[in-house]
Amino acid sequence: MNLKTFEGKTTAEALAKVKRHFGVDAVILHTRSVTRGQFLGYGGERLIEITASKDGFSLPAKPGAASVPARPRARRMVDATTKEMREATRSARSVDAGVVALADEIDSLKSTMAELVAETRRARDPSLPGSLHELYQHLIKAQVTDEIAGDLVRKVRSELAEPMLSDRTAVRVKLASFVESMLRVAGPVRLVSTSTPTVIALVGPTGVGKTTTVAKLAANYRLRHDRKVGLITIDTFRIAAVDQLETYAKIIDVPLKVVVTADEMREALHAMRACDIILIDTAGRSPNDHSKLAELKALLDEAKPHEVHLVLASTCHTAVLRQALRRFTAIGANRVIISKLDEAVGFGVILNCLKDAEARLSYVTTGQNVPQDIEVGRGAHLAKLIVAGHASARSDVPSRRHAPSG
Repeated sequence: MNLKTFEGKTTAEALAKVKRHFGVDAVILHTRSVTRGQFLGYGGERLIEITASKDGFSLPAKPGAASVPARPRARRMVDATTKEMREATRSARSVDAGVVALADEIDSLKSTMAELVAETRRARDPSLPGSLHELYQHLIKAQVTDEIAGDLVRKVRSELAEPMLSDRTAVRVKLASFVESMLRVAGPVRLVSTSTPTVIALVGPTGVGKTTTVAKLAANYRLRHDRKVGLITIDTFRIAAVDQLETYAKIIDVPLKVVVTADEMREALHAMRACDIILIDTAGRSPNDHSKLAELKALLDEAKPHEVHLVLASTCHTAVLRQALRRFTAIGANRVIISKLDEAVGFGVILNCLKDAEARLSYVTTGQNVPQDIEVGRGAHLAKLIVAGHASARSDVPSRRHAPSG
């Protein structure tokens, strides 16, 4: 059977039943709190009910609605998908050669357009010294937007005397100072009290590395700073996500609570009241999914975190990052963690998304190693990476240094 409902006194107990039945690849389709054994509205036992699937094809019916048979629906979807794939395969075989030729032509056109754009800019300002042209090109290659790159070059030109504009070192130093001033940083997490825990939540889109980042922060505070750390996860879409954080929790010897409802959030926070810091891992949410963002906000409102860190991947396009910033800032994000700096095409996306953002940069991550590959975001160093350009700065990406502290 592809669809099944499990119950437990806690979310963790219900998830364990899901895992035993479907394995680690189970997909959580629906979770709710129910009461069993009531008599005339009194008494009863509160349970967590989880509807899960092995393949995720079937959707659970809403409470009170007629249920949809899981197997026939899944079968129809499989048949339809198989048919589409066969048709697509036949079509693809006939156009493979054309696609390759078209891709080559597009690459050629992109290269030509880039040269034309550069020539046009030089024609508009023929007096611009060669060092500034070079600087502008570095910024564009580092993925800084045209608008921001142009503003920065104009600032440098207005600040330096004419003889200094030919000094590449002086030009880069001045540019770096302007970039640094535009990168607003928050510093590391600060523990607010010695008597109550500091609560920190990490939010963000799917696939940006929230769980790994939570593990890095937890390991640093537990192992390097000897703090009492508690972990809470509300990322229960896949059993594997819970297992990953559970593994980290066992390795660094910290408690982990799995939470779905507001009641469970209150209970988890109360159970960890003796901790110095509590880190909350959340499920990835699309910036376009308003209902899921609203659910996330409701749980954050219950947790009342001191800081909400939005994790963004430096591998994403500027427009994607800016949209995520707008949507997650609206539900309480006040810090930004830039992840996957080691995979970035260019470091300029950091400047593009943070230039006018309300949330300030807290950390950057530079790899998958736990707990090493995370550091406090420093404006001076990031400015150096951005000014140096995407290729030459790759070796300057820090690793295993500047661990979080607070």
